[in-house]
Amino acid sequence: MFFIYNTLLCTITPLLVLYFILKKRSYENITSLSWRLGRYPADFLPPPEAQLRIWLHASSVGEINAVIPYIKSLRHQYPNAWLVVSTMTGSGLQFAREHLPEVDKHFLAPFDLFFAAKRAIRRIQPSLFITAETEIWPNLLRYARRSGARILMINGRVSPRSIGFYRKIRSFLHQVLGYYDLFSVILPEDAARLIEMGADPLKIRINGNIKYDRLAQQINPVFYEESKQLLHLTGDEQILLAGSTREGEEELLLQAFLEIRKIFPDLRLIIAPRHIQRAQEVTKIIREFNFNPRLRTEITGNTVLTPNDIIVIDTLGELSKLYSIATIAFCGASLVPLGGQNPLEPAAWGKVVLYGPSMDDFLDAKSLLEQAGAGFAVNNPGELATKVQELLQQPEALARRGVAAKQAVLAQQGSSRRNLELTINLLKEK
Repeated sequence: MFFIYNTLLCTITPLLVLYFILKKRSYENITSLSWRLGRYPADFLPPPEAQLRIWLHASSVGEINAVIPYIKSLRHQYPNAWLVVSTMTGSGLQFAREHLPEVDKHFLAPFDLFFAAKRAIRRIQPSLFITAETEIWPNLLRYARRSGARILMINGRVSPRSIGFYRKIRSFLHQVLGYYDLFSVILPEDAARLIEMGADPLKIRINGNIKYDRLAQQINPVFYEESKQLLHLTGDEQILLAGSTREGEEELLLQAFLEIRKIFPDLRLIIAPRHIQRAQEVTKIIREFNFNPRLRTEITGNTVLTPNDIIVIDTLGELSKLYSIATIAFCGASLVPLGGQNPLEPAAWGKVVLYGPSMDDFLDAKSLLEQAGAGFAVNNPGELATKVQELLQQPEALARRGVAAKQAVLAQQGSSRRNLELTINLLKEK
């Protein structure tokens, strides 16, 4: 199976190279292509005295953000370890550099080409290789195991959307997952799906979601004041904030917004597209609905906003803070079949959260909020409009639900500590 896998990867490598040459982004350009091939700078070596070398790999911004408490705990527990973090995206790399200064190296992970993975493992020499969520790269895992590294999955989750594909390649995955020493997963359902994929049940531990610990750290009253000033708001506005929206979803939101405004004409709408490069596209859609789009980067202290202005967030790293000013939050990628986005960020701020029917990637969070009476699924623009109107018509009940949301999130803390204990015990076995 590895032969077939590597043959397919080598076949598409020229296309990958061309993609990176043409993309020309700040962190994903021709220079970074050498990193993707496992060629890192001359100084990218563990110091001779570093007996413990830890490599943690996460996909992008969301995954890095979720496991920050765990990474910081690792650094505190092993202050002399050589600790490096890799991502698959340039935005993830930038985020890691900004939020994890205690890490020794931040870098783009190699493509999972056998020669690139082998070269990267030889250079970094990890004694512990950690993957966050379901970053399963067969060649990296294979060469990490051959090098003698311990291998751990943290915050593991497997969505119902993906399990169908994984079942089809179970014989291959059984071999790949066999390289892991331990799997730390979020829910019993994730454990069951991992077993379906071929993982050894004796290696699986259920430890909850590290993201809850991170959310607790992000709640700071200062962010509320900062967000008001940032968007030039008074704080008296009622705001529907739609976070991490995807293509095809803004039109549905605006249809709902038109209906909501029939009863609440002063309600403000803020849209934060999942990919900020879509900001101009979103402004065009807003104009088609006869609203006035206002890019966040164009708002100054002299800007006067009206209820007919819809703010479009065209910056990275601000959404979690901006949820502090929302009256009601909507989580994107859910009215379109893309698995949803994390509803816990607004919930941690004490906000009631709405989302569409596609929440397969965040079932644990969805269940938690619905049990607390603070999360609501809507199937279409009409249901979204009706639910927002209903909630706004009952402000005291809305406030109580918001308190319940925050309490539910904060009560789930402790996963990073449990994952750290698992890591310590694993390293003791080495």
